[in-house]
Amino acid sequence: MSAFVRAARFVGDLDDDFYADELQRDTWNEASAVGFQSLLWIGLASAAILPYAAGVTGAWIAIGIIVALIVVAYVVIGYARARGIDMYTVQELRRPRLAIALALYLLGAGGALVRLLAQGSDASAWTWIGLAFGAAVGATAGVVGVKWHQRRRRNAELAAEKAELQGFEETD
Repeated sequence: MSAFVRAARFVGDLDDDFYADELQRDTWNEASAVGFQSLLWIGLASAAILPYAAGVTGAWIAIGIIVALIVVAYVVIGYARARGIDMYTVQELRRPRLAIALALYLLGAGGALVRLLAQGSDASAWTWIGLAFGAAVGATAGVVGVKWHQRRRRNAELAAEKAELQGFEETD
């Protein structure tokens, strides 16, 4: 067992007797997943709002929130990978919820960057904020649009293949 896994087991208190009961462990793991996702969404929403609502101070706080969320996400992914589960191979990553998370991340990170860069600029901060918001929404919409187009095309190809196979079966 690696030092990382030992440390993660200690932090998660995974050797506690509580985990001996299968139902308790499964229920707690699901509850922990809900809690982690809630923390992620609340953090992303907060980081997306802070640079616009709280100025330079909010931009720095947003950067701190985003860094913390990224570290926690990579700890989760790293622990799962160390235990033999690679989420990139067992989970569909092209989902609308991930596009929304990406948009919030871009709004937060982009807004913080723009807010901090606009400090010494002659342009209005709202001009930079509008630029960041438009870029985040536009990039997210573009990615989602391309993915939906690819999915529709793949589904059409699968339907055509299925129809072709049914045609062969009927002639047999």
